[in-house]
Amino acid sequence: MASEQQINKFISEIAPCAQNAYKTLGKVLPSICIGMACVECGYGTAGSVKHHSYLGQKVGTGKTATKYWGGKFFTSSTKEEYTVGQHTTIKAAFRAYDSMQQCVLNYYELLNTGLYSRVYADVDYVTQMQQIKLCGYMTSSTEVNSVIKIIRKYNLTQYDNIQNPVQPIVQGYQVGKVYTLQSNMYVRQTPGGEKIKFDSFTQDAKRHGHFDNEGNGILNSGTRVTCKEVVNKDKQIWLLIPSGWVCAVGEKTYII
Repeated sequence: MASEQQINKFISEIAPCAQNAYKTLGKVLPSICIGMACVECGYGTAGSVKHHSYLGQKVGTGKTATKYWGGKFFTSSTKEEYTVGQHTTIKAAFRAYDSMQQCVLNYYELLNTGLYSRVYADVDYVTQMQQIKLCGYMTSSTEVNSVIKIIRKYNLTQYDNIQNPVQPIVQGYQVGKVYTLQSNMYVRQTPGGEKIKFDSFTQDAKRHGHFDNEGNGILNSGTRVTCKEVVNKDKQIWLLIPSGWVCAVGEKTYII
């Protein structure tokens, strides 16, 4: 069972992610996203969090990657309540992510598909939670009430006002802030992934970069970049900028 300290820490981490996703994709209230995550991953204590899986999204019948899910998944045991009061343990494939923000964005992406067309915007959180259940997000007969209780207990509706959304901070880096490269840097397709070709750079990046003998794009030292997302992976901090991913902290600090 999560301690109050763990609960407060988890809510403070996922709340800005929910607000950002709501601002980007809309419809599902941030309070519902936060409350469901609290239930689905036990306030960040479940084993699924090592895969950045906080909201229990299953792979589903189609394994085609989406804008906010790259196609990675893991298999785990889970209990389903197909008949009220009767729990069946099954093995299921769950979506895996590179960050908490990506997981939350994919949750919003999923709930904006036709499968959840009966989940309406501009309704109260109780009604919206009931609609999510009716559309089949979960089989649990108790999760709706559990989420509603969590929303009320921790005053999660305070996060539904996104006029001034709080941005997540990871080791000093914050979404929306501008930072400066301290050395020439390759840009990657994913954190630690393949290098991006110079031709794929944005026009602004091309003005501040060059390329190597294989056409891989390199941003020049001193280039100022805007952070769109922050990921902590394999003891390295990566920033998503308009042209791709750059390493902010590895063996030393590359971006300040």
